[in-house]
Parts: sequence; C-alpha cells; structure tokens
Amino acid sequence: MSPGLSPFVDALRLPAYVCSNCGFWQRHFAEPPSCPMCLDARHVVPQQGWRFLDLHAAQRAFPCHWEELEPGAWRFWNDPVEGIGPSSYLLRTPVGNVVFEGASVFSEVALDKIADLGGVAVLSASHPHSYGALWQVQDRFDPELALAAGDFGWSAALQVTWPFDECLEPLPGIELHRTAGHFDGHTVLFDRERRLLLCGDALKFELSPHDRRQATTISAHKAFVRATPLTPGELRRYRDVFAPLDFRQTWTPFEQARNSGRAEALALIDGQLAARPHPRQVPLDELRAAP
Repeated sequence: MSPGLSPFVDALRLPAYVCSNCGFWQRHFAEPPSCPMCLDARHVVPQQGWRFLDLHAAQRAFPCHWEELEPGAWRFWNDPVEGIGPSSYLLRTPVGNVVFEGASVFSEVALDKIADLGGVAVLSASHPHSYGALWQVQDRFDPELALAAGDFGWSAALQVTWPFDECLEPLPGIELHRTAGHFDGHTVLFDRERRLLLCGDALKFELSPHDRRQATTISAHKAFVRATPLTPGELRRYRDVFAPLDFRQTWTPFEQARNSGRAEALALIDGQLAARPHPRQVPLDELRAAP
C-alpha cells in the first residue's frame, strides 16, 4: 500500500466484511450495521436481514476458480457464491498485467496464480457492483488503482492512486473510458490488441444453452434488478464511447460473448434512441436483420 503521508493509513488495515446479499466489501472496526450498496436504488435490501462474512469465512464459503479464456486473458470467479458474484479479468500485456473487476473473494491459491502470471501493474473496475475483493489484489500486489472519479465515494475499502475524469490509457493498448449511465463513474475497458471490450454493466447478454461463449440476446439498463431503462441522454453517451472502439467481443462481469461487438451494441442503442428506451433483451438475430 502506498498511502503517502495520510494520517489515516490504519483505516485501510481494518478488517474487511462482505455483504452476503450483494457482495460489497467494507472495512470496519466491527461487523457493519448495514450495507450501502443494498440500500442504493440499483439494488435491493436482503429480505431476511443483514449477514456479513469476514475474509476467512468468505474464502471458506466461496471457492475461487480460474481459466484462460483467450491467450493471455484470464477469468477468476467464485462458485458457489452469494451476492452479485462478478468475474475478475486479468489481461497480460508486454509491459505488465491489468486486472479489471474483482471476484467476490480471492483464495490465497488464486492470488498465488496471479503472482505466477506476473502480478498486477494496474487495477481497475467498471463500477462498484464489480469491485468485489479488489482490496485483496491491492493489498497483495500494490498496483496502481485507476478509477473514474465519479465513483470515488464507493471506494472506501480501496486506495485510489490514479483517478481519472473521462479516459485513461494506463498501459499501452489498454484504454479506460467513462460511460456514466449505470453509475456516474461507470467505465469500460478496451483492449486494442485483442479487440475486446470489458463492458461492465453497460450491456447484458443471455447465452446459448449449447455454448456459453455465444450470446443470443443483448440489453442495456440503468438498474437490471429493477428493470429500469437508461435515459436517451445516457444512451447517446454510451454510443459516443462505443462508436470509435473497434471491438469484436464483449465481456460483462458474468458473460464472455465472442459473437457480439461494436455493431451489435450500436444497433441496440440506435433502436432504443429511435423509440422509447427499454431494458428488454433483444435477440441478436433481430438486430442483425434490421434494415
């Protein structure tokens, strides 16, 4: 950890607790009284009351797995898991690795695997729903942590070292772009070499039951759990960000779609801007057949 001259450095050494309802981690001197993420309008409160786990309990309850999805592109995730359960992605580059999004919790063996892959030079995430246990990666590897300033208020468990406003290229060929919309600081990562967009919750897919890398539908939403659509202005901003990025694959924290890229994303957005915005899943075949 590199906190400079902060007199409050010990606050970043407090125990961390994860909410079993959403997976948001807080550092606290005792079990937290509530979870700010669940109380936010984009989520829901636990119907059976609050339940928090410390690190060791979470590691016991939620085994961590990993796989190489594409050459040099790794996924880490938990199964079984409670809460939102995002995947974490590690992208290897010639000048250092970037981790984007956090798994709900990392096992010590998973952190050792990350070390074997070369460690982490830069850490980032799309938005607070996908922060997961990024704090574990930061504590272990002390990377630069780049987050859009619009979501700084959610980052109390972390030490942000590289805040940015709209765009940032923290490593050559790795671009971070703020889309806003779902959260004020919502950010996507574009890997120019792989032509890959890690889109956070800007987009959502349903997958084929026969091939988990093939999407069948695509959607966009402000709050997925509440089926709340984006506004026309938010959709136009998404379009302005996506249009210059030549991506052929789109990975969310939950789906890794090989068959949906910029063309499908823009078709979805243009269709919504031509009518009333909606959160419905639109079949990809329908978008591709549109004139």
